[in-house]
Amino acid sequence: MSAHTVWEKEFEELFKKNYSKLFYYALDWVEDSEVAKDIVSELFGDTWRRYERLRNERIEAYLYRSVHNLCINYLRDKQVEMKYQQEVIEKRENVIGGDVDTHEEQLQVIDEVMDSLGPQTRMIFEQCHFEGRKYQEVAEMLNISVSAVHKHMNKAFTMFRKAFELKNKNKG
Repeated sequence: MSAHTVWEKEFEELFKKNYSKLFYYALDWVEDSEVAKDIVSELFGDTWRRYERLRNERIEAYLYRSVHNLCINYLRDKQVEMKYQQEVIEKRENVIGGDVDTHEEQLQVIDEVMDSLGPQTRMIFEQCHFEGRKYQEVAEMLNISVSAVHKHMNKAFTMFRKAFELKNKNKG
């Protein structure tokens, strides 16, 4: 039996023994079953790619620490995303309540940012922000993970924030 085959059997046992526990551990943190599945699946994929090095470590401790860190990163990204989303909402409210010139300038910035987004990022942003779809719905519609939707939304919000910061800096 080759070393690779032995590792596959070890890894399969590791997966069977720990997947459910790690899933529920992640679920306690992120409170979204799809995100928890994505986190644990991503971790096991990464662990397999580095299994030769990791197999002689305290691997269960490594798995729990990694899930913990991935959950913290997800929550941190989600917090940033919510902040950016709030900024975009405030900009839209200001457009509605501002004067016509300011309104036109802000709409122009929004159009420029929308035009600069990649096709998938733009579609995801439009579906989530303008159509009001949940990230899970968009993920299923595009056959991608919820975390991929989050990444695209973060990218879009970052571009909006930078564009409005640049506009305000040039104006003031």
